[in-house]
Amino acid sequence: MKILLTATTALLVLCSYSLQAHHSFAIYDIDNKISRTGVLTKFEFSNPHIKMVLEVVGEDGNKETWNIESMNPRRWDDRDLPRDVAEVGETVTIIGWPARNGKDNMSISAITTERGTTVILDEVNQPGVRDIVPPPTVKRV
Repeated sequence: MKILLTATTALLVLCSYSLQAHHSFAIYDIDNKISRTGVLTKFEFSNPHIKMVLEVVGEDGNKETWNIESMNPRRWDDRDLPRDVAEVGETVTIIGWPARNGKDNMSISAITTERGTTVILDEVNQPGVRDIVPPPTVKRV
């Protein structure tokens, strides 16, 4: 009985830890999409989400560091999306949903590289947003 209680407690602790590490995409403003172009300084396939960092020169000339989040690596691979779509140091344009709190964070919807490759990660359903999404060269099935 003591072993069962210890195992159950350990399982609950582990589950609560992983739930804390993961969050809902409700932190992003899904009613608006923005586009940012800059140099990709990080592109990391790790759980719970793929992470990117984009260095952008803002309209005021100041440097902005955008933290960008994507789906988890398994979902990326299940959709046959290329992991080599972009490389660190490359200039890319990322379209996505901005954080509701006003910080320079975004959930990615599409990425276009300086080589002209576009990957659409999510369908763009908001009116008027399709105008800023370039034609895809790789599209989610």
